[in-house]
Amino acid sequence: MSGNIKQLFNGYLLQLETIVNKVPPELFAVSLTDDMFSLEMNAKIAANFVLRGYYPLLGKEAVSLMSDERGKAAVVRQIIETRELLETLPEIHNLDDSKVITDKAGFSEIQLCQSDFIHQYIASNFFFHMGMVYAIAKSKGVVVSKGDFDGLHSYPAGFSFVKS
Repeated sequence: MSGNIKQLFNGYLLQLETIVNKVPPELFAVSLTDDMFSLEMNAKIAANFVLRGYYPLLGKEAVSLMSDERGKAAVVRQIIETRELLETLPEIHNLDDSKVITDKAGFSEIQLCQSDFIHQYIASNFFFHMGMVYAIAKSKGVVVSKGDFDGLHSYPAGFSFVKS
C-alpha cells in the first residue's frame, strides 16, 4: 500500500463525497444513538483522518480542515478541500518503520511505526467513520449501496440479497 497511499485516500474521499451528496440536509444532525457522533461529524472526522495520517508520514505536523461551520455544504467543502490539499502533497513511495509516530487515540497516547500507523490506526478510523456515515444514511432510508462505499460494486435498482 505504501506506493498508493495518496491514491487510496483520494479514492475513498471521492466515495465519501458520493455518499454525503446523496444525504438530504436534514439528516446531517442524525446519529445512530444519543451517545454517538452525528452523520455530519462522522463525515468531517473521516475526512480529517486522511490529513491526520498523511502529514506525519511526511515528517510534518498534521493539518485539519475541520471547521465549526455546519451543514451539508460545509461537509462537502471539507472533503473537496481535503482532496485538493492531498493532491499538492508529495507522494510517499515507502513507509519507514524506523520512524515512530505519536498520536492520541481517544484518551490513549499511541506510538506506532509508519506502516502500523497507517494500516492499524488511520485507515481503520477513516473507514469506521465513513461506515458510520453510510449506516446513518442507510438507516434513514437514503438510497446508498455498497457500490457507493467502495466504487466497485453495482446492483440493479431495488435489488436486495435478503428480500426476495
